[in-house]
Amino acid sequence: MRLTGILICLAILSGCGTMDYKPTEYPLRDGLVPPFNVSGAVAVSNAQPADAQVIVYSYMGGSQELASNLKAITQVMVEQTVKELQKNGRSGAGAQKSIALKVNSLVSRYMNALFWRSSIQFQATLGNGEVLDFDVPHTSGNPQQNLNGNIAEGVMMLLRNERVRAYLGS
Repeated sequence: MRLTGILICLAILSGCGTMDYKPTEYPLRDGLVPPFNVSGAVAVSNAQPADAQVIVYSYMGGSQELASNLKAITQVMVEQTVKELQKNGRSGAGAQKSIALKVNSLVSRYMNALFWRSSIQFQATLGNGEVLDFDVPHTSGNPQQNLNGNIAEGVMMLLRNERVRAYLGS
């Protein structure tokens, strides 16, 4: 069944030129983000101003491409971060916190043997002024899951980061 899905994806992508990629949430299963303390409300914002089209997947010299924009990709990351904060954050009293996210790059490449490798590079600016840069790799057997899963894995790595957890808990 999985092979059939992969072959259908490849058939759709073959010879179509550039197609739109609409980033969507790929849910993280319970336990991937361990519970953590949050002192005060947390506002998560989209700090990516760029909304120009970028290629996130290219195969065979550009004959098959998926394109999106970094602002839309960042927005999915913002929304998923909020959900994970609600799901895993143990709220307590404290001053309001903020995290501004900015995805700088999301790129997926077909490797071989029907699997894709991607990388998301993003920046998190904490309300205390600290700026953290992330480069998170991801591998999958499906091109759409590879991109959406990489966004989710970026959220997971953000909320597992000790400096982020220390800030949120302070």
